[in-house]
Order: sequence, then structure tokens, then C-alpha cells
Amino acid sequence: MNVAIVVRRLSGHGGMESVIATVNQTARSHGTPLEVWAMGHPEDSSWLRDTLCRQVNIDQGTARRLQLQAKLPLYVGALAFLLRTTSVDTLLATDPTFVEAAFWARKLVRRPLRIISWLHFPLDRMAHIRHLLHADGHLAISTGLERQLRAIGVRAPITVTYNPLPADFHPQDPPTSPEPGHFLYVGRLAVAQKRIDLILYGLQHLPWPWQLTLVGDGPDRGLLESLAAELGLSGRVHFAGWRADPWERQSPTALLLPSDFEGFPMALVEALARGIPVIAADCPTGPSDIIYEGKNGFLISPGSASDLRCAAQRSLHPRAWRWDAGHRQRDALRRFNAGRVFQAMTAGIEACRPL
Repeated sequence: MNVAIVVRRLSGHGGMESVIATVNQTARSHGTPLEVWAMGHPEDSSWLRDTLCRQVNIDQGTARRLQLQAKLPLYVGALAFLLRTTSVDTLLATDPTFVEAAFWARKLVRRPLRIISWLHFPLDRMAHIRHLLHADGHLAISTGLERQLRAIGVRAPITVTYNPLPADFHPQDPPTSPEPGHFLYVGRLAVAQKRIDLILYGLQHLPWPWQLTLVGDGPDRGLLESLAAELGLSGRVHFAGWRADPWERQSPTALLLPSDFEGFPMALVEALARGIPVIAADCPTGPSDIIYEGKNGFLISPGSASDLRCAAQRSLHPRAWRWDAGHRQRDALRRFNAGRVFQAMTAGIEACRPL
């Protein structure tokens, strides 16, 4: 098996980049050739440091999904050229348009090629999803995404794989006494998806002393700072900015993630792998695969500040969780181990045959 992952132009700072870097590192340790075919030059290529990457200059932006179809002939030509000049026999396509481009490129080069979709966003957040019907198989990073694939009528095999923790992830023992009333958010400061505004509204009337640390940066930092001031919470909300290690010196009561949508939120997995319980919105894909209600976290209704407040209040109870920190950590390390995820991906790929 000789694999190439086809990606659009990426920023270099997102979760997909981290996952691809981990899968590449794990593939190398298993002796599986793997490379990345980028349809545009990444803004930051440091995540490709140990990865063979072939780049073509087609994509000029990082999130213009609706323009992908217009560039389909360019993608077909690029993939056909790369297939002719390499021995790749399996393409992992991270967008439906790349599935379609690979389908036509395979016809041009006339040689065996497995085309597998490996999507990192819910289908309702992607364009041209009917192209997925041309894939020979699908690696679904969550059971929610598997359901969405079946709902559009795909007949090719689907393997649920989840996403892995970093291959070199070696966390310290979890803290035995978390800071009571300290809540944490780690991620991009974008209200439209992440709904960080719900955290502020939800915690506003919590009847216990509390502090909130927001680790990350993004387009809505100013808006959130203004909202915190408007609600009289400036003294309780700390904007920590982007950090290379967002978990350093953090021992919170719980991590909060009230997103309207996710693919497979690695912030939840990384928190649990450190023994930190989580409170997350039960959006269509991701959190329900990670959280065991009352054991390692709480699921809340999407868009509900009152649900978040109730869950935060429950988390402050001395016996809030049926699992202790060590149990939470061991479970996350077992389920989302890089080697385990890579084995699931390999099995899913090998079960597929070109249509």
C-alpha cells in the first residue's frame, strides 16, 4: 500500500494538519509509504517537516470550498500527472471534489487506484457531496459522519476510525486536585462555529466563584472581549492567546466546547488524555463518540446556554464524575492511540476495491 493524502491549501495551524502529521509519523513506523499532495502552498509548512509533500499551485485561499468545482479540471490534471510520476496506489481525498477529480484522473492514467474519502467536516458543511458516490470506500472519523454518508446513499465500505492523539503523546499523571471553578476553552476564537458566547452567557449566573481561561486566537477575540465586559465578567475571563502548549499549567474543573458543529474535536480527546473532564455540545458529529455521559464528561444541547450552566454547576460537585482522572486518561489513551487508529485506517483501506 502506497498512500497519498490529497488536501486543499491549508493554514498549517489546524486540527487536520496535526492529524495528518500524526498519521504520517505512524505510517513511517509501520513501513507504509505515505505522502501529501497539496493543491496549494500552505501558509505555514512547519507541520510538513517530516512529510514528503508534493505541491501544486491551484488553490489560492484556505476556505473557498464553493470554488473547488470550478477548478475541477485543474485538479484532474494535477492528480493525473502525480499518478503518472509516482507509484501511489491509494488516494485519501479530504474533500468531495477531490474524490471526483481522482475518479477522472484514474480514467486518464488507466491503472489500479483506490479512491478513499477521508473527510474532516460534517457533510452539511461541505459542497458537492454527491461526488462521494464515486469513492471506492470511506474512512469516517466519527459515527455521526458515517450516518451522514449512509444517508446520501453511498454503497462503498465505510470504516469508522476516529482521529488519533499525537504519536509521541506522553502526558504526565493527571492532577489529583483540579482548580475548583476554573473552566477552560482551547481552540479558535470563532463565535459562528465554536459558540464561545454561550460559555459567557452560561457561566454568567453560575452561583459559585469561577474563572474562565480562553486559550487560542481568532477573528472574534475583540467581540468576545467586548461581550465579557458588557456582561461584567472581565475580571473572571482571561484571554491567554495562542500557545504552543495550550495545556501547560492548566488544571481546570472541565474543558468547555459548545460548538454548533465539529468533525472530530481533538481538544476533547487531548483534555481527556490528560484526565480533564469535558462539557461539549452534542453536535451531529464527534462529541458523542468521545464522551461517556457522567463518566468523562457531559453532553449538552447545541445552542443552549442554560444547559451549559447546569452542566458546569454539576461539574463542581465533589462526586460529579463516575470515573476518576486516571480512568479518564487511560480510556482516552486506549481508544485514540495513534497505532490503533492507523490499524483501523489500514484495515478500512484494504477492504476496498476500485469500483
